Order: sequence, then structure tokens, then C-alpha cells
Amino acid sequence: MVIATPHRHTRCGEDRAASAMARPGRNENCHCGSGRKYKRCCLDRDESTARKARAAALPPWLIDSRKKLYQFEKYACNVFGVPHILQSFSDSRQDPTYPTFDVANSLFHAALLRLPSINALEGDLKEADFQQLLGFKPQQDVKAFSAEVIGNVLDKLDLDGPRKGLEDVIWKAERNKAFREGSYATLRCVAIDGWEPFASYDRCCPQCLERLVPVKNPKTGEVEKRVQYYHRFVVAMLIGPTIDVVLAIEPVRNEEARREIGLVEAGHEGELTAGLRLIDSLHETYGSFIDAVVCDALYANGPVMTKLDDYGYGGFIVLKKEDNEPLKEALALWDQLGPCDEYDDDERKEHIVLWDVDDIETLSTYEGKVRAIKAVVTHKDGTQKTWCLGIVGDRARKVGRRAALKITRSRWHIENTAFNQWVKHWNLSHVYRHSANALMAVLLLWSLVFNLLQLFIYRRLKRARRPKDPTDTIRHIVEVMARDLGSISHPIPWSALLDSS
Repeated sequence: MVIATPHRHTRCGEDRAASAMARPGRNENCHCGSGRKYKRCCLDRDESTARKARAAALPPWLIDSRKKLYQFEKYACNVFGVPHILQSFSDSRQDPTYPTFDVANSLFHAALLRLPSINALEGDLKEADFQQLLGFKPQQDVKAFSAEVIGNVLDKLDLDGPRKGLEDVIWKAERNKAFREGSYATLRCVAIDGWEPFASYDRCCPQCLERLVPVKNPKTGEVEKRVQYYHRFVVAMLIGPTIDVVLAIEPVRNEEARREIGLVEAGHEGELTAGLRLIDSLHETYGSFIDAVVCDALYANGPVMTKLDDYGYGGFIVLKKEDNEPLKEALALWDQLGPCDEYDDDERKEHIVLWDVDDIETLSTYEGKVRAIKAVVTHKDGTQKTWCLGIVGDRARKVGRRAALKITRSRWHIENTAFNQWVKHWNLSHVYRHSANALMAVLLLWSLVFNLLQLFIYRRLKRARRPKDPTDTIRHIVEVMARDLGSISHPIPWSALLDSS
């Protein structure tokens, strides 16, 4: 039996056609002849049957335990079908000795337990408790497979597998109403931002980006320019008051990577180019699941606003350049009209004054109207910060001033909940394997685990999110899981879980 997933936009026309032939859309009549909508008939029944089969394959010692690691495994397997997601991964190795599933499963749990490197994972593959976590018969001090095997799989892994796994988790969480209460002003908002996790003066790969950086020579004391190699990505995260989950990741391509896909433009592309491509990908994959995009001042231009309009998305965009439209016009109008709202935010202990103008049409590269809001935020210590934001899209422009400010400020979730946490606690500033394919494979796999942990902690365990440091709760749960690893007495039956489909 194939586990059905909610209908969604796919990445290309061929996939979309194949999906349509395989099953009707969520709101179309079911093919079974019942006359009911597919999402209320066979889709629900198939998922329910598959979930029961997965639950039946789980051993009682795992189901009945209150240990956090066991609870997570049960939640990931039973609710989201993680074994089948990992089983769908494939790579281009010829006649492999070790199945892709076993290697992908080891990487999945390396991400879960936040192992710092592939070599650290190889060390754990010698430990009996970690072997049993992966379903192997325990053989202490005999590694299940080597770091070389793991690196080879990462280099050759088909990235469509982890991408689709990431999407499947989002759609299943949506069907379970995980995001119904986590929105701002009834809008599902997605933050988009660039991220550069690491850079080096020595290590590089064919798809590294390059730049000249002034560096002081320790011997001569003179400042010299050295070539620095780095990778940059653009990340899309669904943001909410409680749960933040990664939707997609797009790499910024260097000149060689662009040539490989047939582009003739010279030089590296910028974050904006990759960001526009990411918006296209989000629309193809998630469609109207997304209501609005929140982004920084880099995206305050006509092409981005036009693309958001074309896809029916709203946009909340930070404005910074005072000599550029639409901020230039907004500043003049704010001076004429004066502030329109003033209030105290008791929770944040802030005093906020707002200016608001609408129907700005001075941006020559954008045919729509822009609403512009300025907020002067005074903190309890007397310091001030000014926020200027442009809003596009009919539905987004109707949002209240206070809600619009809250949405724009929530863009920092992608910095605090994702980037800062990934570098500080998920070891993603470390290069697990330096090839373009391996880097993306690691980011997608780690994002899959990150999303599942978010859903597990805030939905399944119903833990409160701590606003000052949202990483505290997750970090504590992972530490508890690591301690639970030593209590596993039998191998987890992954083969039975796979057979349950």
C-alpha cells in the first residue's frame, strides 16, 4: 500500500501530471465511487490504515515507555512515517554494500543527537546502544560502516528524496492542524533570508563562492587581500508564535554551477537571484498554503513585489534606503500626516508610535500599490529603534498596523530559532562533507529533524515556548534523549516498520 499524502503543487510539469494520474486532488470526488471528496474519503482512510500498520509494527517496550527518545521515535514513525521517508532516499552508487536507508537512518539520528561530525558518527557506529537504535544486532567496537561510506552516500544522494521528505512532513503536520493556531492576523507567513554557515581560506570545492577579504599578515603586519571560499544559502521558514519550520533551502550558485545548468552569465549569482528562485519553488510546492512572505531590505524592489503579486502572496518587506522608492515617498508623507497610533506593549515593555500611509505608486518597477508603516519603538531603558516596512498584496495591506509590525519583527525568528541555533547547537558551522551535493544533503536532513523536533516538543509534548531563548527547551530535550540512548535493550525493528507499508 502506498501512503497517500495531501495534494500539493509539485516541482515540474511531469511530476504534476503523474501525481494527477495517481490520485484526484484533495477537493475532487474520490475515485472509489463514494461521491465524497478525496481528502475526506480514501486519503483519510489510507493514511489511517497506514498509521495503524506502523503502530502495530512498533514493539511494546517502545510504545509504553515514557522516555523522551522512545516517545520521539514513536511519534516520528507513527505520525509522519519517517521510515518510509528515509526508504525513499536513493543515491547513484553502483552495487552498494550498505543500503542507502541504513546510512540515511544513521545521519537522521546523528542530526537528532547533534553529533558534531561524520567521524563522531563513525565512532558511535561502534557502540552497541547506537547500533540498536539503528536496528542492528549489537557488536561492541565493530562499526556498522565507515565514515567513508557515509561521505560517499552524501556525495551521491539524490536530493529530491530529502526535499520531498521535508515537504511530506509539512503536509502531514498541516493535515493534523499543527499550523491552524500558529499564525499572525490569520496569515501564514514565511520568512526568507540568506545564511552563510561557514567560510575558509584553505578548503574549497568546485562550487564554492569566492571573495577577496583584507587579512593582516601576522609576519609583516601588512594588510593583504586573500581569497576566501564560502557557501551561501537562502532559507524559507514558516514562522509562527510557537512553531517555526523550514519549508525549503536554495543554494546561491557560483559561475561554474550556473554553467552546469546552461546559464551563460558570468560571475556568481547573488542572494536576490537565489531568493527569487526560492519564491518560485515555494509556489510550485506549497501554492496557496502560504499567505505572505516576510523579508529584509534586500528584497525591497519591484521584481520581488511583482512576483509576490503574481503568485497571490502578500509581502512584508523592511525598508532602509531613504533615497529609494517607496521609502522616499513614504518619508515625505509621514512628515506631512504625522503619527496615527501610539500604545504601550506591556509584554515587551515598549512604547510604540506608528505612522501609516497607503496607495504609494512611485516605484517604477512595480505596478501595484504599496502601504508603508513606520514604527518608533522606545524600550524601557530609553533606547529607540525605528522600523520602516512596505506591504504589498491586497490581503496583506488590510492587516492592522500593530499586527503588521508584529509580523515584520517576527522575521527574526529565522535568525534566532534557526541560524543562531543551527550554528551554536546543531554544529552546522562545521563542514560535514565538502561537496555541493553533500552540503545540501546535510542541510535538508538536519532541517527534516529540526522540523520534527519542533512539532514533537511543541505539539506532542505541549511544552511552552520560552520567548527569550527558544532553543532552551529543545536543547534540554535532546540532552535527555542522549541519556536515554543507553537504555535501549533491543534493536528497533526498522525492517518491520518498512514492511508495514
